[in-house]
Amino acid sequence: MYTLKNELQEIQGLYGAFSLSERSVQKIWLKGQFDQTELKTASGKNLRIVDPGRWNLLEGPDFREARLELEGRPVVGDVEVHFNTADWHLHGHGHNPNFENVCLHVVLYPEDRSALPVMTSRGACPDLLYLLPRLDRDLEDFAVEDALLEIEQVEELEWMRRFLEHDHEERRSILRSGADRRWAAKVKFAKSRLAGASWSELCHQYCLEVLGYARNRAPMAQIALNHSLDAFASKAVDTEALFQEERSRWRLSGLRPANHPRKRLEQYHRICRARPNWPNHLISVLRELPEFPPELTTASFRRKARLSQLAEQIGQEVFSGELSDKRLNTLVCDALLPLAAAAELSRPAALRQHWQHWPAGDVPQRLQAFLKRTEVFSRAEPCSNGAIQGGLALLL
Repeated sequence: MYTLKNELQEIQGLYGAFSLSERSVQKIWLKGQFDQTELKTASGKNLRIVDPGRWNLLEGPDFREARLELEGRPVVGDVEVHFNTADWHLHGHGHNPNFENVCLHVVLYPEDRSALPVMTSRGACPDLLYLLPRLDRDLEDFAVEDALLEIEQVEELEWMRRFLEHDHEERRSILRSGADRRWAAKVKFAKSRLAGASWSELCHQYCLEVLGYARNRAPMAQIALNHSLDAFASKAVDTEALFQEERSRWRLSGLRPANHPRKRLEQYHRICRARPNWPNHLISVLRELPEFPPELTTASFRRKARLSQLAEQIGQEVFSGELSDKRLNTLVCDALLPLAAAAELSRPAALRQHWQHWPAGDVPQRLQAFLKRTEVFSRAEPCSNGAIQGGLALLL
């Protein structure tokens, strides 16, 4: 009996938990979505990928007949992909003759070298390649991309058919429930981070992470840990030196010039010099957020809460007019409002309402197109962060 293989693993992202499928990791290998320059195996062998192999979705190795070069020597064999090295043993591959021709074990997470060695039923030890250090984006971005590709096959996905069978109000209710789950996860994660940092420190970290976009969040996060808000507010900080600190970790291919991390570091330096105490100024703004009846539509809430004026106030008074509307909206929704709820800076319901009805920041085009197709948007219920978050909850 053959069964499709697609294990899931829940991963903690920068702004909450999400699920990544082993199929997604296999696609990264198949499409070569990682830095392949000067590849080395865990044992230090030079590796070149000539052909990733034939993708096998049934029992047996994940990729058949891959063509590789190890230390310049041609090698033809199978490739197995896992989250962790231990998965080889958990799945019993060492005793299964179907895996006896595996020549390369591709593992997402680097592990302790003292882990139990991998061996085939013939006694051979496949070479090991760790994938995570070579990725050009963070894992959540890959998970979202993989889920969005499925949207193009709506008729083949049972959950989408079921969603489309509901009337408009039921669809909105499903999205609200999904957004509730995502809000709770973001607040919970922000609380865990607040346990090890102050409000100002965490605002500083979150802001740099968001300015790093999906591809460069991790090196931006490291810079935030190494260099305080006070350091960025000083004239002495050298943004070029900061950029060079993480030079081996930046993922620059395909970036628009305006999104280059060097530009974003310079931008944040200007913000901090103009508003050296911006996290505490943000507190004074968020503490005044009004709370409204929960039944208000997005359009009504935005009018009553004067949301456009609030966004303008935050953009100018807190961030010195340096951030585009889209980047500001992403920062407010992904980071600042959940963080404010975790720090209990304002009434929880008020923060949750503003997060729900706030204009969406960076929106995957496929997701927005899918939600438009389901007709959940209208004049009274325009596209909002809550709707997008509810859509992401369906995917992840």
